[in-house]
Amino acid sequence: MNEKKIIIHKGTNNDNDFLVLCDHASNIIPSKYNNLGLNKETIESHRAYDIGISDVAVGLSSKLGCPLIMANFSRLLIDPNRGIDDPTLIPKLSENIKISGNLEIRFNDNCIERSERINLFYLPYHQAIEKLLSDCIKKSKVPKIISMHSFTPIWKGKRREIDLGILWDKDDRLASIFLNSFKKIIIGDNKPYSGRLINDTLYKHGTLKGLPHVLIEIRQDLLKTYKEKLLWVDKIYKVLNENKKEIKSFKIKKYGSNAI
Repeated sequence: MNEKKIIIHKGTNNDNDFLVLCDHASNIIPSKYNNLGLNKETIESHRAYDIGISDVAVGLSSKLGCPLIMANFSRLLIDPNRGIDDPTLIPKLSENIKISGNLEIRFNDNCIERSERINLFYLPYHQAIEKLLSDCIKKSKVPKIISMHSFTPIWKGKRREIDLGILWDKDDRLASIFLNSFKKIIIGDNKPYSGRLINDTLYKHGTLKGLPHVLIEIRQDLLKTYKEKLLWVDKIYKVLNENKKEIKSFKIKKYGSNAI
């Protein structure tokens, strides 16, 4: 198992206080897991990862000069955007497809395979995020977290009409800026998913710490070419740049969660 489990870019601008995250950047399943019994078509589909978004995350991090942390393993192996106590942490089903390599994993702390995946993949990813945020706060900076995701244009046979989703819990500081800034783009406010999932990545590292954060979802058919991906990098960067004075003023502010 020689694959890098986490990809970290340190950033080039020491004065920058953004952090870009990408929970579902990869569809890699290390060889020892025998593809979890899945065929190539499933592993290359949106079931295994957020198609197209890793290039956007890398591009945004590069343009901002800020750090980037990406999980380099498939969410079908273990989902870093779930709490350890979430039954879907290691999914047994994905859109009616059984994941045979996960069916025998029991949802308890005595399950060796479950503990191994947590220790090998899940914890190192979140520990890397925790360290970077802690180092930033020690320098008297307030980290602003931007989590990048993508979503499939068709879900359960229905077309999703929004181009972009802005997800947030109770801290709407960054979310409001994006919701009010994009023009000629169909935006979903906490759509196509809710940003109020207890113990997900932004709940752990944003909400509980009082750090400004937002989750950005881009529809996958708008990310087909590298040129399209770079256009989204430019759109997101433009919003951040045009509002940099307001964003720079954000302080640590505990909000709790609407989900509680």
